Amino acid sequence: MRAPTSIAAVALAVLLLSGCLPQQPTDTPTPEPSSTPVFATEEEALAAATAAYAAYLAVSDQIGADGGANPERLEPLVTADRLPEDVDQFTEFARSERHLSGTTLFDSVSIQSFSGREVTIYLCIDVSKVRILDSNEQDVTPVDRPNRIPLEVGLETSDSPKE
Repeated sequence: MRAPTSIAAVALAVLLLSGCLPQQPTDTPTPEPSSTPVFATEEEALAAATAAYAAYLAVSDQIGADGGANPERLEPLVTADRLPEDVDQFTEFARSERHLSGTTLFDSVSIQSFSGREVTIYLCIDVSKVRILDSNEQDVTPVDRPNRIPLEVGLETSDSPKE
């Protein structure tokens, strides 16, 4: 059973500086009077965001291993705005008749900000253990693909748990 406060991944498209060094957190803005903070501390927000992003990557890796099939499995983990983009990406991947092998990792997670229902984190995604395989199980991973990519990931809590 999911906790009442689930986190949904919003966007993971903003590259930061090169390399994957931990970023210095910025000052956390004071929540607006009309918003009720979901997290009491930065540590609580970081733990929830880290767990939510790990869940997102696990499902994404499984969809990739399945050749992009049924990307709608991400629905409980992403916002309604983000889902069509992820579905489109996996649909294109399915058309390529390729699939993934391996597990995506991440580290160097730090809070950029948290306020009200939103949490933004910096992290480094590590795809060094992920290979792209064609329909003959041949490795077609680009040799010049970066294995570590710094990201800024925005997350928000949902109003209610998704089942």
